[in-house]
Amino acid sequence: MGRLDSLRKIIEEKKEKKKKEETVESVDLEQVEQIVQRMKKKYSEEGIEFEEVGGKLKELRGIIAEGEAKQIEVQTVEDLKAFRSPTVRNLGRIYLSFSAITKRLEKFISKTQAARQLNYYLYSANMKYSAKQWIALTISGAIIAFFFGAIIGIIISLVIKAPTVLKLLIPPFFAIFAAFVAMVVGFLIPRTNAQTRGDNVSRELPFALRHMATELRAGIGLYRTLQTIAAADYGDLSEEFARTITEIEEGTDTQVALKHFALRTQSRALRNALIHVIRALKSGGNLSDVMNAIAEDVAFELRVKIQEFAEKMNFFGVIYIYMAIVVPVFVGILGLIKAANIGAQAGFDRIPLTPEVLAIFYVLFMPMILIYLMFFISLTQPKV
Repeated sequence: MGRLDSLRKIIEEKKEKKKKEETVESVDLEQVEQIVQRMKKKYSEEGIEFEEVGGKLKELRGIIAEGEAKQIEVQTVEDLKAFRSPTVRNLGRIYLSFSAITKRLEKFISKTQAARQLNYYLYSANMKYSAKQWIALTISGAIIAFFFGAIIGIIISLVIKAPTVLKLLIPPFFAIFAAFVAMVVGFLIPRTNAQTRGDNVSRELPFALRHMATELRAGIGLYRTLQTIAAADYGDLSEEFARTITEIEEGTDTQVALKHFALRTQSRALRNALIHVIRALKSGGNLSDVMNAIAEDVAFELRVKIQEFAEKMNFFGVIYIYMAIVVPVFVGILGLIKAANIGAQAGFDRIPLTPEVLAIFYVLFMPMILIYLMFFISLTQPKV
C-alpha cells in the first residue's frame, strides 16, 4: 500500500505540474501587454530605464508570457557621475547643469524610433549604459558641438567678406549643423559597435564551432563546453559566451540563455547556429554532428562572400581607375586648352574652367570622391 500511495502521489504531482505549465502557457497576452505598458510608464516617469535583453524584438513580453523572471538594471542619468571614465562624468555634469533644457530635449528624443531601438543596440554592443544615459551623453556632446560650431562660425564670419546679414547667419548655421551631426553620430555609435561586434563574432565562429564539436565528441557536457569557449581566446565571441554562462549561473535555463544569445547578436551566422543548437537540445539530436555541419556551412558562406567581393572589385577597379586617373587628366587637358585659347572654333572657350573652378575640383571634389570610394570598399568587404 505504501508503494501505491507513493506512486499516486507522484502522479498527482505530475498532474499539478502540468496544470501549472498550461496556466503559464495560457497567459492572456493582452494582460501581459497592459502589465508591460504600466511598468514602462511608471519607471519612465521616475527617470528609470529598463535594460531589456532584446528591446528591438520585444523580448520583455515574451519572457513575462513564459513566466520567467526578468532582470532589470536601474540606471539613471545621475549615475553617470559615478562612472570611472572622466569623459562620461563630465558629460553627465553638463547634462545636469543644463537640465532645464536637456530634460525637455530628452523627452522629445525618447519618442523617436532611433531612441526606441537604443536599448537593443546598447545591450547587443555590450555597452554598459541605459537608453536614458546614452541619450543624455549624446545631448551633452551636441551641446559641446553647438558651442564649437558657433565659435568656428564667428571666426569665418569675421574673416570672409560678405553682406552683414550673411555674416550674422553663419554662426548659428554652423552651431546648429555641428549639434545635429553630433546627435546623429551619437545615435549611430551603439548600432555601429553592435554590428562591428557581430562581424568579429562571425569571423571567429567556424573555429569556435569546431572546437565545441571536438569537446562534445569527447563526452564533455554542453555547459562545460560553453565554459571552455568563454575561457578561450575568441575575442568578442568568448565575451558573448561568458555573458551566456553568467545568465545560466544566475538560474536561467540553458535553452532560454541561448535564445537570449541569439536575439542580441548581430551575427546572422551565429544566430542560425544557436537556433539549430536549441532545436537539437529539444529533439535530442547529436550536438557534435550539428556543430560540425554548422561550421562547414558558415565557412562555405564566408568563402562565397569573399568570392563575390573579389568579383565586384574587378568591376570596381575599372571605375576607380577612371575616376582617379582618367577624369582628372581629362579636366586638366581641358583647362590647358582653355588657358592657351586653343580650339575656340570648337567651343572649348565656353567651358567654365577658371583657375578657381579647377582649384575646387582638384582640392575639394576629387578628394571627396576618392574618400567615398575607399569608404564604400571598406563597407562592402566581408569581415573575415
